Amino acid sequence: MRHLFTFGDLVLDVVATAESGLEADTDTPGEVRSAPGGSAANFAVWTRRLGSPVCFATRVGDDLLGRALVADMREEGVEVHAAVDPVHPTAVLVLFSDGVQRHMMVPRGANHFFGPGDLPEERIRTAGWLHATGYAFFWEATRRALDRALTVAREAGVPISFDPSSAGFIRRHGLDLPEGIKVLMPNRDEARALTGCADVEAAARELARRAELVAVKLGPEGALLAQAVPDGAGPAQMRAGAAQMGAGAAGTAGTAVELTYVPPVAPSAPPVDGTGSGDAWGAALIDGLRRGLDPYRAALRANRLGAEVVTRVGARPVLPPEIMQEMEVDDDV
Repeated sequence: MRHLFTFGDLVLDVVATAESGLEADTDTPGEVRSAPGGSAANFAVWTRRLGSPVCFATRVGDDLLGRALVADMREEGVEVHAAVDPVHPTAVLVLFSDGVQRHMMVPRGANHFFGPGDLPEERIRTAGWLHATGYAFFWEATRRALDRALTVAREAGVPISFDPSSAGFIRRHGLDLPEGIKVLMPNRDEARALTGCADVEAAARELARRAELVAVKLGPEGALLAQAVPDGAGPAQMRAGAAQMGAGAAGTAGTAVELTYVPPVAPSAPPVDGTGSGDAWGAALIDGLRRGLDPYRAALRANRLGAEVVTRVGARPVLPPEIMQEMEVDDDV
């Protein structure tokens, strides 16, 4: 299998988990942990843990933290291309979690200055897949890098997946979805923010006119798949396999949108932290599609991994071997 290419944030997550609601001007029992993070970095690590080759490009500060985070990625087996910013430090994100819900404070760091010159373009051209995140859209330098990466991928015929990343940023700044998306992976709030639709099914139908497959992450409710199919096609069309997804943009004349709910998978323990679960979910979905699973089975596999990640603190917890063995798929492509 050819490598997956992705690029973007590599940061330190400081995760504070409260045991109860916060009370003003007094102490709240809880736990504070730090762990490597960053949406694209998390996606890269989970893809590698699932057994696929990954190339990741990023920008970090000229500091101990940046060097440690890059070394950690390489220890995970990820091929890393890290530009070093001589001015801006490696970013530290502060995340507060009360269980499954999380609140994030995002400071400016070296990751916000990742530009087109930091892209190893030949590694995009030779990739089997490009994954991009919406976080690259919201800052000037990273937006230019996103545009360039998408252009190189389209010219080379590399399939593209896109995670919109942040409903809050979308509501504040807007987000024009890139052209040529094969798989779009918003969560419920991002799907609503992108379309203005209050109903998630209506939002998924609308987004299916912009991507070949839309996979809406519904957290503990599972996932919703939306795919444009020829008029008159039945639900089996959704299960026809990743290789059968149309080569062009969805939603053209003579097509309908098929919706399929994918049920949740019960976790092995109660959820404690939702940080990074969407990145793990997306990695499992794309990895499954690339290995020949149909969208339904790939999403069910993603539900399984996402359900386990939330049972531990941090975006990249080490899961028991038996859980990772459940993720194994025989390559069909």
